[in-house]
Amino acid sequence: MITPLPAKKPTNLCMFLMAILLSMLGNQTFAQSQQTAIAVDVIYPKQMQNNQNLLLTGTIEAKQRAQLAPLEAGRVIALNFEIGDVVKSGQTLLTLDNKLATLEVQGAKASLNAAEVNQQEAKRLYTEVLQLSKQQLVAETLISERAASLANATAQLARASATLSLKQELLNRHSLNAPFNGVIAQRNVDLGEWITQQTSVLTLVAQDDLRLTVAIPQQYYSRLVKQSNVPVTVLPDSNDTQSFDALLSRFVPVSDGITRTFVAQIDLPKDSGLVAGMSARAQITLPNSSSNAVILPRSAIKQHPDGGSSVFIVDNGKAKRIITSYTSLPGNQVAISNQAFDLAYIVSGVELLKEGTPITPNVVTSVR
Repeated sequence: MITPLPAKKPTNLCMFLMAILLSMLGNQTFAQSQQTAIAVDVIYPKQMQNNQNLLLTGTIEAKQRAQLAPLEAGRVIALNFEIGDVVKSGQTLLTLDNKLATLEVQGAKASLNAAEVNQQEAKRLYTEVLQLSKQQLVAETLISERAASLANATAQLARASATLSLKQELLNRHSLNAPFNGVIAQRNVDLGEWITQQTSVLTLVAQDDLRLTVAIPQQYYSRLVKQSNVPVTVLPDSNDTQSFDALLSRFVPVSDGITRTFVAQIDLPKDSGLVAGMSARAQITLPNSSSNAVILPRSAIKQHPDGGSSVFIVDNGKAKRIITSYTSLPGNQVAISNQAFDLAYIVSGVELLKEGTPITPNVVTSVR
């Protein structure tokens, strides 16, 4: 019978090493449990509505605004209107000294009268010789001479008539007439001044034909360029003017290289109560969008060194990264596509976060 050997007790050195190892593991676990969580603000986003309203501020402009100049050079002898006066199309605004032009018209009229007398006499003589030719009392040569004289007199009459029309037009150009209905916005000359065709003498603004011009951010280009009859609500900034509905009249598909915006114009009704130079807001109802977009404050975006971007959500008390692109919106907001709406998105301190960072979330309803 073999007697088993008694179990060998651990030495003091082994027990000491085991104690050190257990102590190190315990300290590491305790340190991990004591890692400080980062306090962050989170928000539950709202979904972008299909019929999104875009609110932009623009300027009231006149469709017709002209810097008027005379068609002839001369000395100003009459100014019929002052700044602020309302004028009708065709009214004479300014008159130049036209004495010489008037005399030239009178001379042209006299020449025309003389040409008419010569033409009538030549016609009488030609008719007379034709009557005599029937009786064979005149030579054919005389008939040809009378016919040539009549043709020459007719040509001289036409020339005198054209000269009179030219002189009359030059006389008319000594008066500056209003090309459309409007208001005199500026006057740059006084009586007695000598002006030329390059002198801007008056500024005329059509106040009954206005439009609102706004700059639309480039991200809305694809939603507007192919649409027609886009509804707009105009909100005047003046206190005594009510808002009214209009349509997006024209959309200029050329982007400004600095502001990255497109010009849009909204025709205003004649009874809008607005004047050129005022400011007003345009609430544009954008056409339906087929994409599902989540709206977040710009602070939710973390930019990557490689040009990419991501957002973070709360996942069991830790930060979870979602790599996504975004579209900038007015009001310091962004839109991300194809993401869930029922997640808690982190909107502060994202520059300190990485995948799995412990966090202490604070739900907020708005972000500055």
